Amino acid sequence: MDVLDELVRINKPLLVLAGPGMGKTEALAYKIKYLVKELKVNKNEITVITFTNEAAINMRKRISKEGMTYVEPESQPEAICTMHKLCNNIIKNNLFKAKLSRGFKVLPSQNLKKILISDCAQIVGGKREDGKETLLCRQRGRCEKTESLKCTICSAYENLLRRFNYIDHDDQLLLACKLLKENEGILRKVQRRAKYLLVDEYQDINFAQWELIKLLSEGNTKNLFIVGDDYQSIYGFRGGDPKFIRNFKKDYQPDAQIRYLPTSYRCPPNIFKGAFCMVYKYNKGDKNRVKDLTFENKGETHINIWNFNHNNVEAAYVAETIKEIRPSYDALILVPDADYIPSIRNALRKRYVNFICEYDIEKAELCTIYVLLKWLKNPGDNFHFRILLEEIINRGVSDIPGLQTDWVGKEENRKKRENAFNQISNLWREVGKGKTLYTQLKILGGEELFSKLAGIISTLRQAYDNKDDIITFISNVIEKLRIWRNTDNFSEELISAVEEIQNIAVSPGEFNVRVLTTKKAKGLEADYVFIVGLENNILPRIDASDSDKEEDSRLLYVSMTRAKKELFLLHSEVRDQDITKVPLGGRSEFLDAIPDKFVKISDYTKPRRSCP
Repeated sequence: MDVLDELVRINKPLLVLAGPGMGKTEALAYKIKYLVKELKVNKNEITVITFTNEAAINMRKRISKEGMTYVEPESQPEAICTMHKLCNNIIKNNLFKAKLSRGFKVLPSQNLKKILISDCAQIVGGKREDGKETLLCRQRGRCEKTESLKCTICSAYENLLRRFNYIDHDDQLLLACKLLKENEGILRKVQRRAKYLLVDEYQDINFAQWELIKLLSEGNTKNLFIVGDDYQSIYGFRGGDPKFIRNFKKDYQPDAQIRYLPTSYRCPPNIFKGAFCMVYKYNKGDKNRVKDLTFENKGETHINIWNFNHNNVEAAYVAETIKEIRPSYDALILVPDADYIPSIRNALRKRYVNFICEYDIEKAELCTIYVLLKWLKNPGDNFHFRILLEEIINRGVSDIPGLQTDWVGKEENRKKRENAFNQISNLWREVGKGKTLYTQLKILGGEELFSKLAGIISTLRQAYDNKDDIITFISNVIEKLRIWRNTDNFSEELISAVEEIQNIAVSPGEFNVRVLTTKKAKGLEADYVFIVGLENNILPRIDASDSDKEEDSRLLYVSMTRAKKELFLLHSEVRDQDITKVPLGGRSEFLDAIPDKFVKISDYTKPRRSCP
């Protein structure tokens, strides 16, 4: 505790660089205890910002548990929450100035946001693809309105949301910052509740989040306590940028301090050092941060690198290895995306290994049924109806060309699809005052291109309205939307959905095997970690730029450093095309960046060795 005792007493803007498994949560919890118990700070003057809701819950649990970071419930800060929740509260308390009405809602999904921004691109006279730059700009959180097309699209999108009393997750940050910058009274009130500001995962913030922290800490930067690790910045696809953590000293000069936590509690030395050498090659930075690092875990294991001739052989190896280590150890299987999961899931089930598997509800057929039912129960729900239209068209069941047309279709069909969406997008002009997107589409139904689409929707509406004939309704849903082409697809999705529900009740300390995408790995740990898909064009991604490789190497670094006992890095010479969708480029170059002294290389084309 000598190090933490020193850190929490620093009365200057402080960034604690904490690598994976080095106790950053403990540092934040210890700071809270120090403020409340030693400095006797009013709990309502402390704000703790976490990156996720789960992290906020875990922080509350940490300071509620008997031990060196225990804080009595009545003395705990009320404001332990995500940045978005904090901003949402600022907006709720200032609705008139935010130009919102009571009961405003937050857009429920990223998918809907993409659809609406694409619609707005066409409303202002552009193409759907013109919305991509607007989407990226909003995610980066730096809104500087100009006469550019991306800003015109952004304004149209904001106007569309406000018409229905909605904001999105980007708006939560942007509107809160705008309120604070333009209203000194609101700023001072919020600052009083954030006199002592603690921030977690600083490496993953975007510009709006950086600006919010600057606003909240203005005048009290000496009380700013931040933890993070630029090598663990993996959310560029959400607008996160490691430049903010790297510029901390410049942003809070002249008093800013940067300190390192000196002990790794999770990883064995070879695993951590191998991962660090890899990520350092692509990101550079301060190599001295690991110079005097000590390891609580003294394991001498090496990083296991395995080559396989096919992904099914790879999946079988993973399942067999896990079967052999049970029930003494837990395991984490990390894959590039959800398409890699089925072969692993099948291999585990074949060997009767229980596991928890990531389930992406937005990509499931059940989600399509959910969207349909939400609209059928409320025909005035324009946003769910818009998602439903997108689903029906993309499935290729209407006369409008489907989603794959964007990639492999003829130019004639691409134009036909763009024009159809243009007509749908412009329906928004008439929606409101008793007119819904549904009623406006029915008018389009008289045109040849839209007649089949309108017919599908009408059939589903009629089948639903006949409340006593559930069989006909379900049959129509499956037939018209082409859901579950066969019983295997149906059973697989239903089993996965039920397992997801059952897994909610699994206790964190209970033994389990988890199958997740690498982007969900942060915050987790396991005795045995298997990382699948380490081929060029996968990780790093295809046609990767230098900045892409930097981020992909950080993603691998985060994934590798989940391991407490053994780490397996797996690559395959052949993968089924429905998994990768791109040609493999051989063993990942990231593997070559790990020094030989930290690895043990094996080839599954040779006789099987005993389980490590």
